[in-house]
Amino acid sequence: MKSLFFRSIAFSATVFLLSCFSSRPIAESGTGAEGQGLGSFSIASKMFGDQTFSPKECTAGDHQLFLGADLESEGSPLVLRLVVDPLEGPAVRLFSTDAQFDKSVVFRRADCKVFHFSLEGTGWRIDHYNDYSLTLQLECAKEGETISGSASSTHCH
Repeated sequence: MKSLFFRSIAFSATVFLLSCFSSRPIAESGTGAEGQGLGSFSIASKMFGDQTFSPKECTAGDHQLFLGADLESEGSPLVLRLVVDPLEGPAVRLFSTDAQFDKSVVFRRADCKVFHFSLEGTGWRIDHYNDYSLTLQLECAKEGETISGSASSTHCH
């Protein structure tokens, strides 16, 4: 009788624990569905040349102690960083990891015809960092530098 009681408790606990886990995993590093990109940006720049930037990863700014996110593409030194500054508002910074302070362009809302973003917490915390969903749409220009396009990710962590 005791054995049956403990087996039914163990079975109930197992069913309860399994029901707590989602059957859909979070995409690794905020990548797009099945390895696809998160979007695309057209860049015409004195500093970076004319190119298309197609981010495949989204990393929460929490890793670098800022509110926002970094969009990166495998094999490219470019990073598109959304920063939400509590005093001056949102801005994006396009920079090269090869020389991140020398090769850098900042676009503020005043430089843009279109600057729409959404950065919302998903409620998840992964390795002590918040997870965010992100949408970003830009059409910005200033002194020989332009960027336009959009990207979105359901998980930036």
